[in-house]
Amino acid sequence: MQALLAPLFIYVPPFYAGEMGLGLPVAGAIFGATKLFDVLTDPVLGVFSDRLQTRWGRRRPWLVASVPVLMLSIAMLFRPEAPVTPSYFASWLLILYVGWTFLTISHISWAAELSNDYHERSRISGFKQAAGLVGGLVAITIPAIFDRLPGAVPADRLSALGMVIIVALPITVGLALVSASEPPPTRVSSAPRPSLLKALRLAASHGPVYRLLAANVLMSMASGVVAGTFLFFAGQVLRLGTWSSFVLIPLMGAGLVFLPIWMRLSRRIGKHRTLCVALLYQLLIAPGILFLPTGNVAVAFGYFLMLGGNFAVSTFIPRAIMADITDADTLRFGEQRAGLFMSLLLSTNKVAGGLSVALTYPLLAWIGFDAAPDVVNSVEALEGLRWLVFLAPVGLFALTLGLMWNFPLDENEQKRLRAQIESAQSE
Repeated sequence: MQALLAPLFIYVPPFYAGEMGLGLPVAGAIFGATKLFDVLTDPVLGVFSDRLQTRWGRRRPWLVASVPVLMLSIAMLFRPEAPVTPSYFASWLLILYVGWTFLTISHISWAAELSNDYHERSRISGFKQAAGLVGGLVAITIPAIFDRLPGAVPADRLSALGMVIIVALPITVGLALVSASEPPPTRVSSAPRPSLLKALRLAASHGPVYRLLAANVLMSMASGVVAGTFLFFAGQVLRLGTWSSFVLIPLMGAGLVFLPIWMRLSRRIGKHRTLCVALLYQLLIAPGILFLPTGNVAVAFGYFLMLGGNFAVSTFIPRAIMADITDADTLRFGEQRAGLFMSLLLSTNKVAGGLSVALTYPLLAWIGFDAAPDVVNSVEALEGLRWLVFLAPVGLFALTLGLMWNFPLDENEQKRLRAQIESAQSE
């Protein structure tokens, strides 16, 4: 999953904006507009996933259904034949998002239901994130190798990535299906299930959901700005040339190395405070972007190694917190609905990531930056890009810090909720 997500944000938008000739405003608009599709599909699939009853469980059938959809759309999107039209890019993105919705919501909901313990949920989410970082490292190592090959072009690295994902996807989904069981759904009431619209309204009426989703939007937009502009920044601002993809490796590698530290800290001070500490670290490290020299691979490598220290926190902590929020919902409305709540988290994540590209690319064009191959951008355009990569994430992370510092659902509250649920089930 992560091996697909990394190139989708880092390599696909610049490739279609530059090599495929769509331009920054058009590619950014398509990438952002198609992400809005998830606002409709994710919650609907989340509700259906919660209600599905089969002999194989509620989540597994959706994983199986995602495989052929994703394999076809990846083949078309990662191996296009130039020139492409805007409708080609938009239509295959939409098809990919359908398969991505099937895969991600069922998988993350399944993970959220494996344990009811506050810290064990963080541990499961952390190990899941570790696997994701490994997949992300694979996804960025392949382009890094291709960039160093004589005569290689961006189309080659994207095609190679697509083939790796297409081969690995059915294998890894198959392994997931046989590796763990699905626990039975938790019900503490025999009341009739609400309609789809009422289910969405009830989920949105829970106070902590607003804060977590808002924080998730802000963090996803910050990550989306960096991911969508990274190749431009590394290649043209830092002038790293064929080493541009290489410096992504320490960014993700550091996330994998530091992940156990954040998991231990979460056990000591709680999930939301661990997230806040990671955000403070990010704010302290971020100004270094303004002082990175050009043409120095070693310095860039070292800086991104430091910057990637909290790379995984903004993903695994919100998912673990949302699993706790489902306990409050179960107690209020009598049924565990992890699929719905995780779909809200994922849809805001994807939409915010898409909007960050949709907003950033026209802004790059406005400051005079040109993504076309072999264009020499002005000093002013390159400095504008440097300041954008610095200011946008810093502002968004600062707002997230304010939202999450006094988040109301901590370990004591979650244990109280679980005790009430277990008491209701025993009656």
